[in-house]
Amino acid sequence: MTMPLPLLKAETAGEQLAEAYLAAAGLQVGDAPALLLVFPPAWNNRYQPLLYGEARHRGYVPVGITDSRILAKISWPGPIVLHAHWFVSSFQGCEDEIAADERLQTLQHDIRALRERTGARLVWTAHNVFPHGHRFPRTFLRLRQWIFETFDAVHVMQADHVPVLEAAFARPAPATFEVPHMLYTGSHPDCISMAAARAHYAIPQDSFVFAYFGSIQSYKNLDHLLEAAARVGERAGRDVCTIIGGLPGDPATVQTLQQKWWSNPRVRLLMRTIPDHEIQYIHRAADAMVLPYGDTLNSGAAFMAASFGQPFLIPKGLSSAPLSELGALLYEPAEDGGLERGMLALIEGARPAVRETARQRHMPQVVSSRFFDALDGLFAA
Repeated sequence: MTMPLPLLKAETAGEQLAEAYLAAAGLQVGDAPALLLVFPPAWNNRYQPLLYGEARHRGYVPVGITDSRILAKISWPGPIVLHAHWFVSSFQGCEDEIAADERLQTLQHDIRALRERTGARLVWTAHNVFPHGHRFPRTFLRLRQWIFETFDAVHVMQADHVPVLEAAFARPAPATFEVPHMLYTGSHPDCISMAAARAHYAIPQDSFVFAYFGSIQSYKNLDHLLEAAARVGERAGRDVCTIIGGLPGDPATVQTLQQKWWSNPRVRLLMRTIPDHEIQYIHRAADAMVLPYGDTLNSGAAFMAASFGQPFLIPKGLSSAPLSELGALLYEPAEDGGLERGMLALIEGARPAVRETARQRHMPQVVSSRFFDALDGLFAA
């Protein structure tokens, strides 16, 4: 099981860093340990703890920060890396582009000041081109362009993401390095049987069950999924149930799904925080996972399905290339009925091949080691 990253607090930053340095230095052989500032930490996502799994072995001390103003309090005797992920939380409370631009200027100032004072290396992981549903498109474009102009490196999970980002931001990328998304193997409990999982949700044992796990947002096309499941059940001549589980990220989408599907006996809506122990229930109750959302650079939900060894249906696109070796069945989203045909194929027994070599490339320890190899290269350059 993975644990949340330690969070740096403004009022105790000095003491926390001193304790972290002394603890790490006692284990370190050779050079001083490096400080890895994770901005921001994501508590409901195992991606970061798994990515940093090899940190201590590689001489890095990861700590989370949620506010760029804390950067002014950073003092560390060794190398420093600021690893930025998502920026949406930095703009909470902004009502318009003017306020968002002011917040952006503060963010830029704080990061530049850290670099000038400490020589910190700046790295950004491109989880997506832009945040889904972001409210300030002009500000977020300027932020992305500034990252490309200022940061030392950009981490992409597939090499073919680089030209997509360059086209979207109208800027050449800085140095990039490719480290793939990892499987979530070992980070969640997995001990429940299909029969027990279906009984937990009161799903008939002889149903064919499609499931979705991930945040509830408009671009995930979940209403489209539920409509397709109903039609596929009629065509296949058998009982089909669907589970939709995940954090309610978009109130309008949640309301639409509740109004239309809440009382349907073949639908289970679990639109809430799914605790770690329950993630296995959603995946083990399913015959296949379906992830019908619009194109995105990366899909953690697909890697979660692959971690449980489940076949999963996804649209062809930027994120699908490495997944075809991990149990993905691909469909063409631009074709009418493409999603339904893919779902029907799963009911009829289609099971995409899984390559063990691909699974090994995406194991958490392997991915984490590659990531720190890349960070070491930043200091060697």
